[in-house]
Formats: sequence, structure tokens, C-alpha cells
Amino acid sequence: MTNSKEISKEITKMSYENALKRLEEIVETLSSKKVNLDDMVKLYEEGKSLHIHCSKLLQSAKIKIEEVSQDWFIPIPI
Repeated sequence: MTNSKEISKEITKMSYENALKRLEEIVETLSSKKVNLDDMVKLYEEGKSLHIHCSKLLQSAKIKIEEVSQDWFIPIPI
């Protein structure tokens, strides 16, 4: 059985696309209501970690895009 620290470590290695796909799977599973309470809690915790990871990746991408955009649109003095 994997503990929450191992799951968090695995999540930090995931790409945005893979993390989002796993998050969607968790939402679908939780929505089905065919999960016992203990598993619901574990899935919720994993989903929360995935959400945080995805948010960090998006923020990082946003910063990189802003940096590139600033360099790209430097006014040229005439």
C-alpha cells in the first residue's frame, strides 16, 4: 500500500497532462458514489495534491510566458 508521502512524491514528477488526467479520473470515481469512505478520503487527498501540483505548473508556465513575452516585445529605439 502506498502512503501519502509516496503519492505526493509521485505527483511532483507528473506532467501537467498526466496529473490532470488522474485528477479527472478521481473526480469521476468520487462522482460514481461506489467508493467506501476510507477510499473517498484517500482519493480526496490525492486529488488535492494533484490540484496543487497542476496549479504550480500553470503558474510556472505563466511566468515563463510573461518573461518570453517581455523579451519579445522590447521597443526598439529609433
